[in-house]
Amino acid sequence: MKPVVEFLESFVVVVLVLAGIAGLFYNLFRDNGWLGTVLGKIWDLETRYPLIAIPVTIGAIIMFRLWWRDKVIHGKTSRLPDFLLYALMAGGAYFIGRYAITGSL
Repeated sequence: MKPVVEFLESFVVVVLVLAGIAGLFYNLFRDNGWLGTVLGKIWDLETRYPLIAIPVTIGAIIMFRLWWRDKVIHGKTSRLPDFLLYALMAGGAYFIGRYAITGSL
C-alpha cells in the first residue's frame, strides 16, 4: 500500500508543477500577457527617464555580487529550490482550479 501512496503523491506533485509551469508560460507569452505588459511599462519608463536605468542597473549588479560572494564564502545552503517547487505547485493548483471554475486560464 505504501508504494501506491508514494506513487500517487509524486504523480500529483508532477502534475501540479507541470500545470504551474504551463499556466505561468501561457500567461507570460500570450497576446497582452504579463511579459508584454511589463516590458511595455519598462520601455515607457526607460524612454521617459533614461538616466534612472543606469544607477539602478549598477546598484543591482553590485548587490547581486555582494550577495553571491557572501553565499559562496560562507557555504550557506539555499532554500530557494524548495520555495520554487512549492510556488510552482501552488500556481498549478491555482491554474487548474481557475480552469475548472471559469473554463479559461
